[in-house]
Amino acid sequence: MEYNDVKQVLLDCADLAGLDESTQALLLWRAQQLTLSAGTAIYAEGAPIDDTFCLLLTGYLSIEHAGVVLGEISDRHIFGEMAYFTSLHSRTATVRVTSPEAVILRFKLTPAEFSSPPFSVLKRYLGLQAWHRFVSNSEILPFISNPPTSSSTSSPMTDRSEPPR
Repeated sequence: MEYNDVKQVLLDCADLAGLDESTQALLLWRAQQLTLSAGTAIYAEGAPIDDTFCLLLTGYLSIEHAGVVLGEISDRHIFGEMAYFTSLHSRTATVRVTSPEAVILRFKLTPAEFSSPPFSVLKRYLGLQAWHRFVSNSEILPFISNPPTSSSTSSPMTDRSEPPR
């Protein structure tokens, strides 16, 4: 994507809505655009934080926990930020490219930078989102531990109105 297109995506991204233009510019300076092919694992469950989180620009990604696909990201959302908020600072799920190709922005921020005044609004907002996803995903975790038998006709995965992130 061209610079102006990426900048517009940042401006339009609901996950970054609370940021002023100068903070968005600082964030963009810490971004690297990557084009990844199908099957590429962007983050691996249990891996230590590498001081990055991402924004999906195009393509589809799966979210996997313990080898089970929990959901999909198919539009312009932030992902990978939950590792900043876990006590072990590790990845809570595997994120994998499922489309033939995906384009992401990978932002690199150390925990100290993430907590600095320019990014405090971002940290607060993404922290609330991470908590919301943790709570909504905790409804699924008992299902993962005890998957339904083949005679089951429905599952929490197919009955959800929106996939977990």
